[in-house]
Amino acid sequence: MPKKIKQMFPEKTVVFTDMGRTAFRVIVEELGLQNSDMLVPAFTCDVFLPIFERYNIRPVFLDIEKNTFNIKTEEVERKITPRTKSIMVSHTYGLPANLERITEIARKHELKVIEDCAHALGGKYKDKYLGNFGHASFFSLYKLFPALRGGMAVLPKGKKVNLSETKFSLRDFLSFLNCFSFFSFLFKKYANKAAQKNIRQEKSKEPAGINKVSFNIFCKKIEKIDEVIEKRKNLALLFQKKIKKLGFEVQELKDNSFTLLTVFCKKDRNKIVKALRKQGVFATRIWHTPIILNPKVKTDLSQFPNTLKVAKKIINFPLQNFFSEKDIHRIIQKTLQIIKKEL
Repeated sequence: MPKKIKQMFPEKTVVFTDMGRTAFRVIVEELGLQNSDMLVPAFTCDVFLPIFERYNIRPVFLDIEKNTFNIKTEEVERKITPRTKSIMVSHTYGLPANLERITEIARKHELKVIEDCAHALGGKYKDKYLGNFGHASFFSLYKLFPALRGGMAVLPKGKKVNLSETKFSLRDFLSFLNCFSFFSFLFKKYANKAAQKNIRQEKSKEPAGINKVSFNIFCKKIEKIDEVIEKRKNLALLFQKKIKKLGFEVQELKDNSFTLLTVFCKKDRNKIVKALRKQGVFATRIWHTPIILNPKVKTDLSQFPNTLKVAKKIINFPLQNFFSEKDIHRIIQKTLQIIKKEL
C-alpha cells in the first residue's frame, strides 16, 4: 500500500481494482445495496447502467446546479423512497459537492453516502481529502496518472475484500504510451474513431484487482499527488483568466482540483470542439450524453433542465500533467482564432 494512500485515508480500508466501475461494484456488494433505490446525479456517465441492472438497483435521478455540475441538494429529500438505501455524490470534474448538507440529510434518513471521486483523486474539501466524507468512495486512477488501468474502492475500516489480479495487456501498454505527449497526439489524431469503437471493458465478469504493472506505476506517481494538483490548479487558473475574456463561463470554486479543465460555452459548442480538434487541441464534451439520455432510461426529462442545458454547452479542454504555461497560451490562441474565424 502506498504511504500517500495511507496518509490520505487513515481510517479506511482501501482496495485496488481493475477499473473505477469495478470499485463501485465492490462498494455495492460490501454495503449491501442490492435490490434498492439509489439517488444518482442526472449528469453522469451511463457506464453505471449495467451495474444497476446487475444488482437490481433503481436509480432515482437528481438534477444539478449549473455552476458546480453537482446535485441540487434541495431535491434530495423529496426524491427519497421507502426503498432508498444510498446516495451517490459525484465531485464532477474535480468540483466538490456540498458534503455538509448531503451528509446531514443522509444521517437523517439513514442513507449510505457513496462519493464518486473518479474526477477527484487528490482533491480536497476544506483541507480534507475527498473520499473520506461518505461511507465509501471510488476512484478512477488513470484519469490523472499513467496507471494504464485501475480503480480504487475506499471502504469502512475493517472490511476485507479479496480480488483476483488481472494481467497486463497490449491495451494497457497503449494506454501507457498515451500518457506521453507525442503518442497522445498521434492517438487522438489518428486513432480516435477506432478507440470509440473499442470502449474499455471490464476484464472479468466478477470484480477483479489491478494488474501489477499498473499498480507499481501508480505507487510511484501517487507520492507526488499534492505537487501535481498544485501545478494543475495554477495552470487552470491561468487558463480560466484568459478564457473568460473570450466569452466563456468558468467554475470559480476554491477547492477545484481540475481533473478536467471545463468551461461553459455560450456559442456553438459542437462547432468549436470540431474546429479545435482540427487545430490539434483535443477538447471533449463530457458528458454531452448523460445517463438520463440513454435509451434504456425511462424518465421525465423535464425534471432535469440544468442537466440538459449543461450537456449542450460543456467543453472540456485538455490539461495534461506535462503541460506548461506555453501550452495554455497555445490553447487560448487557437481558441481565439477559431472564434474569430468560425463564429
